[in-house]
Amino acid sequence: MSREPAQNNLGRVIYACDIGSTRAKPGKLPKFAWAKVEPETNPDMVGSSDIRALAAEIEKDLGRGYSVALGFEAPLFLPVPESADDLSRGRQGEGNRSFAAPPGAAVATLGTHQAAWLLRRLSLSCDGTCAFTLDPKEWPSLSSRPMLFCWEAFVAGVAHSTSEEHAHIQDAATAAIAFLENEHCLTNANAVTTEQPFSLIGAVALWSGWTSNLQALYEPTLVIKPTVPYEGPISIV
Repeated sequence: MSREPAQNNLGRVIYACDIGSTRAKPGKLPKFAWAKVEPETNPDMVGSSDIRALAAEIEKDLGRGYSVALGFEAPLFLPVPESADDLSRGRQGEGNRSFAAPPGAAVATLGTHQAAWLLRRLSLSCDGTCAFTLDPKEWPSLSSRPMLFCWEAFVAGVAHSTSEEHAHIQDAATAAIAFLENEHCLTNANAVTTEQPFSLIGAVALWSGWTSNLQALYEPTLVIKPTVPYEGPISIV
């Protein structure tokens, strides 16, 4: 699939986070990891297990006027069914990796926790100079104002990395590359849906100061579900 740069007024950077504990055991890397690619100026993949480095990198990119697509590998919205019989059922497209299963529920909680820390820090550093969206139709931004666009990554099954040392960073890179490869048809690439979403990331955006629009609580996010793992080089920072 083509990876030709999308047309926008400024640059853009794509990030993805593999959600996991930021606390590392002795001699081990944290299970949290992130990766980024800057398609127009630096196509090399960069990654790390340090959430503070992630915040600093995004602050730098937004500060230089770039728009940022930030993906989290965690459920970012939950289904709220009409019937109680449908409670605890997964979203359409999740398959056997439902948000309601113990691993999905755990990563949804941890992802919300980490996204709240990150988005609050970014909101304070931007001080109202950046826009925020959950709508894939608004990416890439055509505005002169930098934008933060949040989306959900769903890395499962054969798309998972088999690396022993940097598996979590590679999973983040897999998500970032899958977003890039689908960038010109994001709405068509959406892999998970539900009829009445309760938006966790929308709640985070409200809490952290990115928006005051309560409609954010009802917005689903784009979900990108890679089918193959990223196996290219990654510069670890």
